[in-house]
Amino acid sequence: MLLLVQAGASGTRQALVPSPTGTPGCARTFRVAFVADVAGLGSSVDAAGWSGVTEALREISCGRAELALPGRPSEYRRMLQAYPGYDLVIAGSFLLTDPVVDVARANPAMHFMLVDPIVMPPDVPNLAVLTFRSDQAAFLAGALAGMMTQTGVVAGVYGPQGAMDVSNRAGFEHGARYVRPGVRVLGAYQPADGAPYENPAWGADQARAFSSQHADIIFGAGGTTGQGALLGAAQSGVGCIDAEIAASSDPGCLLASSMKFIDRGVQMTLVDAIAGPWRGGLRSLGLGQGAVGLSLRASPRLTPEIQARLQTIADLLASGRLSTGS
Repeated sequence: MLLLVQAGASGTRQALVPSPTGTPGCARTFRVAFVADVAGLGSSVDAAGWSGVTEALREISCGRAELALPGRPSEYRRMLQAYPGYDLVIAGSFLLTDPVVDVARANPAMHFMLVDPIVMPPDVPNLAVLTFRSDQAAFLAGALAGMMTQTGVVAGVYGPQGAMDVSNRAGFEHGARYVRPGVRVLGAYQPADGAPYENPAWGADQARAFSSQHADIIFGAGGTTGQGALLGAAQSGVGCIDAEIAASSDPGCLLASSMKFIDRGVQMTLVDAIAGPWRGGLRSLGLGQGAVGLSLRASPRLTPEIQARLQTIADLLASGRLSTGS
């Protein structure tokens, strides 16, 4: 993965991908711009999306990409419309949702893509929206929790009840009940007060509270709020499952990670855009496309029988023969 240093708060940094560019044999070069949020490639979402861009361009001989790292949110709109004549401009983070919608409407001749928004934007013909079936990965996490629990009680700690949080909770709870109909499933959304997805203290407190109610497997989803839940689970001596874009360090309780493979999703969508014709609108990727999954940690508790059953469930979800309930 290519990593670049983010510029300071007062400036914007741009860089070119060290991948094949136009050659004398190229009748036309496909040009793509990737606009990150202010976290730059320090954000796992932006870093994964940029990696997907570089991988896609390795598949063609006539491609060129540019990375833009705004120094402040006020630069988002300017950066998104700074690439007239480019074939595609990618907004790499949900933080750019409103700016990319506004810029796409104002520039109907340009093509844009938004990666993994938390709130679905309105339909704009020249804007493609890439989403991920995190509910399918959460269903697998719930199924694993249902198979692993010894107390018959599992729990989930989620972000502030946005669409993604509701979907993750539904997937986790349906997955647990699918493998163990009598399981008790507890859950809580982060309170509206405080920074969304950034309240690890509350997450840890909630995990400890669930542990006191006999939950012995806790699913921590929702940014650092969910990471706090993992810490609370570890402190309580119970098992945990996290929801990540990139596998996190093991807090000591981790059985598995519910994953979204942003890099694969961006790579596949960009390859399709290069092949043409352009297609705006929603594109939802899941198990069937290898864009989400459950990454298991090495543990003697995860027996071959459990792994085989999870694979069967994953195959059913991927084929559409099993619904997540979300």
